[in-house]
Amino acid sequence: MEYEVKKYENYKNYIELMLIASGVWPTFCKHPYILRRSLSIISVFTSGFIFYCIVAFLVKNVNNINIVTGCLGLMIGFFTTFIKVCTLVIHEKHIRELNEGISTTFENDIKVPELQPHLLAHFRIFSKLFNIINFLLCISIFLLIIMPLLALRNNKYVRTYPQVLPFSYEPGGFIHWSIYAFEILGGLYLWTVTSGVDSVFGLYALHIVGELRVLGSAFQSLKFNTNYKKNLKKCIDKHFLLMQSRCKLQQVFSFLALWLAVTCAIAMCGIVFQATQTKNKSIVKLMYWTGHFVLKLVQGYSYAWYGNIISVESEICLYSIYKASWPGSGETCFMKDVLIILSQKPLIFIAKGCMSVRLDMFLKILHATISYFFLLQTLQQHPDLM
Repeated sequence: MEYEVKKYENYKNYIELMLIASGVWPTFCKHPYILRRSLSIISVFTSGFIFYCIVAFLVKNVNNINIVTGCLGLMIGFFTTFIKVCTLVIHEKHIRELNEGISTTFENDIKVPELQPHLLAHFRIFSKLFNIINFLLCISIFLLIIMPLLALRNNKYVRTYPQVLPFSYEPGGFIHWSIYAFEILGGLYLWTVTSGVDSVFGLYALHIVGELRVLGSAFQSLKFNTNYKKNLKKCIDKHFLLMQSRCKLQQVFSFLALWLAVTCAIAMCGIVFQATQTKNKSIVKLMYWTGHFVLKLVQGYSYAWYGNIISVESEICLYSIYKASWPGSGETCFMKDVLIILSQKPLIFIAKGCMSVRLDMFLKILHATISYFFLLQTLQQHPDLM
């Protein structure tokens, strides 16, 4: 398991590095508070300004449905980046509590070799989802950044993103390339914030799931002996910590889960519609559309899977008490304790009290994507409806 533990350390450190670069990691104390806050302000301003310019472009071309759908993905992406930074800054206290609570417990337990198989049972899936999202983001942003450079071969000066700037400038001049550098900075924040925030949700889910498996193992090992009350108290304390962690995770990521469910469907619909309507398809555009579509697909699936695995492992954990040595113990107090544990509800991640974040959420995203696509086709065929 040493190799798996080392991979986990790299996985965790990489996520933290992305959040540090975005200025939203509250427990990073090596640099002063003013620097961390400055980074978050820069990321908010960069993503917010580019979002504003894309919206201005969209409003200018609102009657052209092909242009509108072409802007949707990037407009949503930068606004989502803006929202994610603001959300994590607002919930900085809850993130710090998660780090000091469930994450610290996980880090202490992973040092015990006997607990490592329980803690890292699902790590490979978490790691693969992170790597896929990170890779697709890098590819998508890289393709966007090189498009203006490729256009130079035809003596064309184009912007990285479809946008209308609030000032005029000379194409090819100093201001033009300064804006290009700003666009690259925006792309970097789009990468670090999107990958970092989505993956830190997965990191906390991994910690909760790992501790649920450890708790399930402790439930199975319960026996009525001299240390029974002490062992039971440890189990109850850990279960209480897990319930608190689930509540804090909901407070931080509930809105983001709802937002992602809706925006993934809209973005995927826009990509499919644009791909079917565009006649001149370059290889770069096809690669970008494919990468962006798969990225949104994996993002939607990852959020649904994170919530689902918490619920599944919570149910398994509670039912593991059945395997404890209580049926033949003859101890009434032991049996009552078992019944109390069985009466507890599993940990279910509910977004804003209206949507359970489980795998059926992913199916709803796919259904919504198809519905939006047919709606766009109808609007294109009947422009008078717009």
